[in-house]
Amino acid sequence: MLLLTQYKIKVMQNKINYGKNMKLVSSYWGNDDTSFKLIPVSDDCPYTEVVYIPETTLMVVISKIAKQNFQMFNKLNDDGDIEYSKKVDASGKKQPKQKRTQVEVFQEYYIINADEQEEFIKEFAVNADTFNYNKFLRDIEKESKVAKIEKAPIVDTQGAPILNVNK
Repeated sequence: MLLLTQYKIKVMQNKINYGKNMKLVSSYWGNDDTSFKLIPVSDDCPYTEVVYIPETTLMVVISKIAKQNFQMFNKLNDDGDIEYSKKVDASGKKQPKQKRTQVEVFQEYYIINADEQEEFIKEFAVNADTFNYNKFLRDIEKESKVAKIEKAPIVDTQGAPILNVNK
């Protein structure tokens, strides 16, 4: 019986706190697009950051799980300046030398479905009931596929419209 109690205590001590450990905040993304992100409010949060990208409607979840990944970086000389190759490309410019380097990055997850994004927010955001995140969420499936494009009228040499193509 004592062993079972000790086991239960150990399990309870190692229990991961799932949910309600992030806060929604307003943010910017790209070209003056307002968005939101979730930031951790406690050390036991399994994610470092969650970002919503309005243009693509992706929710990017960045975990605390680190992994090794190879990436290409510009090669630098002893002074910290970029080294360029001797060869020139088709445009006549020298390209920077690159080297493949192993770096530690955080595992990323992508949530693409609008319902799943909202479910994630409700599960992890402590302020999901007071922060208006719906004003940022987009559902591409429900948006019109083709935007109406306004065309300029055909004009004569003096700039007077000859034919209005918007009718």
